[in-house]
Formats: sequence, structure tokens, C-alpha cells
Amino acid sequence: MELSQGAVLSLPLFLLNDSLYSRDMNEPDLLLEVELDEDLLAHLCQNPSAEQTVSLQLSSYELRPQAQPLLPCEHQAMLTLSRGPLLAAVLECSDGQSYVSPQLEMMPTFDLGDDYE
Repeated sequence: MELSQGAVLSLPLFLLNDSLYSRDMNEPDLLLEVELDEDLLAHLCQNPSAEQTVSLQLSSYELRPQAQPLLPCEHQAMLTLSRGPLLAAVLECSDGQSYVSPQLEMMPTFDLGDDYE
């Protein structure tokens, strides 16, 4: 996964319920899209210890409906980073529903802007 400032990170979200584990991972309920800024990139460069998980509240993101209409409730999204590093997203709604993404193994590569000829 290449991470660069201004790139859009898109993560599939699935309704957290009893049928989650039998769901087709190719058919998410929603897509969470977040533009990577300098601050978020700095946090994503971490590789937490085995006992640690880093939670990053997102102040700016977009939801794209897939299998269902856009959510009518207020919601808050966050990214979680755990040892690996593994990246996941969680969306919590004011009506009590939650959406989760599968954990993605993240081996970030960075464009440092150094062009060697």
C-alpha cells in the first residue's frame, strides 16, 4: 500500500452483527474514504508494540454507499493501527450500529520525492 500526502485511502466497511463472519468480503456495505494529510501519515508510520493499538479519530472522511443507502444517523470514524502493522477502520453510528473493516496488512512505501537519474 503506497502512502503519500493527498492520496485517498479507501477501506470497505461491514455492518457489525451476527452474520459478519459469513459475509462476502467483496461486497461491503460502505466504503470509507479518507484523504491522507501530513498529520495522518505521521501516525500511520507507527508500528505499535504487541500489546498496543493506536486509535486515530478522523475529522474528515467520506462514506460511499455500496449495498445500502447512505446512513441517516450521525457517525464518527476512526482508524486503528496494531502490531504488524495492521490497519482497520471502525464507524460508530448514533443509533448504536457499528461498521468495521477487515484488518489490512500494511507495509507502507513512501514517495520521498527523490528522483535519481
